[in-house]
Amino acid sequence: MNPIVRTLIAAAVALCLVLPGAAWAAKEVVLYSSNPPEAIDLVSKGFEKKTGIKVSTVRLGTGEAMKRIQAEKDRPLCDIFWSGDVAVLDAAKEFFMPYRSPQAKGLPAGYVDKTERWTSTNTHVMIIMVNKSLVKDAERPKAWKDLLDPKWKGKVVMANPEKSGSAYAQVYGIWKLYDWDGIKKLIANAKVLDSSSLIYKGVAAGEYPLGITMEYAAHRYIAGGDKNVAIVYPSDGAFLAPEAAAIVKGAPHPEEAKKFFDYLLSKEVQDEIFRQFSRRPARPDAAAVKGLPALKGIPVLKSFDPMEATAKEKEILKQWKQIILSK
Repeated sequence: MNPIVRTLIAAAVALCLVLPGAAWAAKEVVLYSSNPPEAIDLVSKGFEKKTGIKVSTVRLGTGEAMKRIQAEKDRPLCDIFWSGDVAVLDAAKEFFMPYRSPQAKGLPAGYVDKTERWTSTNTHVMIIMVNKSLVKDAERPKAWKDLLDPKWKGKVVMANPEKSGSAYAQVYGIWKLYDWDGIKKLIANAKVLDSSSLIYKGVAAGEYPLGITMEYAAHRYIAGGDKNVAIVYPSDGAFLAPEAAAIVKGAPHPEEAKKFFDYLLSKEVQDEIFRQFSRRPARPDAAAVKGLPALKGIPVLKSFDPMEATAKEKEILKQWKQIILSK
């Protein structure tokens, strides 16, 4: 055989051995996520089925994820993070790459970072969860201010804002409404637990009459047929805490990450997440969910500012701890 032909054949064989592995490696996206496993599975499996791209997931809290992404900045292992409070992602946006998904068209103002480092995927609505077997309808609180009344001492439960991002958002909201006097009254009345999940689980189980929690968590019990759970949208303004996703700067699979980002923001996925998990999507054209009011019909605290919340977090938590210790 001609030496040149032999060389070309050998090169072709070697290329065939290398390329399939390289192509397979490229068909992957690494996701860091703080979302519930069932929500991650819904999106990941749907994406894999639609695109053929494998999703490798590392589930961890938002704070832990940000520390890990920062530690890996010189050699990123993660492609995309989904999802955390927009203010948390904004504070860490130097570690994310600019990307504006075509699916972000039509999102409300403020739901896409000005430098396009993050895009909001959903919004948490902070509400009061009620166990109707423990609280009569006529006595049900109608506003955050009602929870500050001494008659609810020991009957309100909330998560520790030093350990829970959603609980901190709730504390910040009360502070915006009623300053430190309101926080002191809340602390005097409330039982503070270590985990957000203990709040809605405890109220649903009848361990506590009232809980400060997230709409989606309470509504899942109602949607599941629990007749003892009710939601109060406080008349002095529910707190809206948008969450976002972002692609890591230097991501090992940037094109796959963009496709996952687009899929995550698509109407089909946003509708399904809302339907199955009661998480309000960022998209204003998302389909309505039975049993939940339209967002425009809910009283909302207009002065709730996620960016200010992050800027003041150390100050507010320091004061919170001092009040707790002096209780």
